[in-house]
Amino acid sequence: MRLIIGIDPGLSGGIAVLESTSMQLMKLVDMPVSPEGNKRKVNGYGLMSIFGGYTRNDVEMVYLEKVGAMPGQGVVSMFNFGRSYGAVESAVSLMGFPLTYVTPQSWKRRAGLTGSSKDAARGKVLDLYPDADVHRKKDNGRADAVLIARYGERQA
Repeated sequence: MRLIIGIDPGLSGGIAVLESTSMQLMKLVDMPVSPEGNKRKVNGYGLMSIFGGYTRNDVEMVYLEKVGAMPGQGVVSMFNFGRSYGAVESAVSLMGFPLTYVTPQSWKRRAGLTGSSKDAARGKVLDLYPDADVHRKKDNGRADAVLIARYGERQA
């Protein structure tokens, strides 16, 4: 069985694992985080625990959302986001998984969500996977991860 992994790299992001032929949803989890003072950070050990069940031969491709600074974001928040993004890149690299960056515009276009609200991703995922655990508003990162992985459906 070959897998496609989709990652929304933010602190409220998610990780989705799909079987590459059937596109069956195999795993859907929140981005692992741990406290750091009064803030949170991506937990590298948690990432490795999620990825540790797979080998390089299991993973066809990892699709990581390529995001950058947004207007109005402060220096501290961008630095913290960069730390999170780097933790995800490092974990994928350490596992030896192939990695493709995908812009939000690209995966949203592929999913038919261009110009849609953030909640539209959850609705789309529930249409595709009625049992997916994306029922809460805070599950947007999980839903995005599923659709980022599905971006690879015709790419890999």
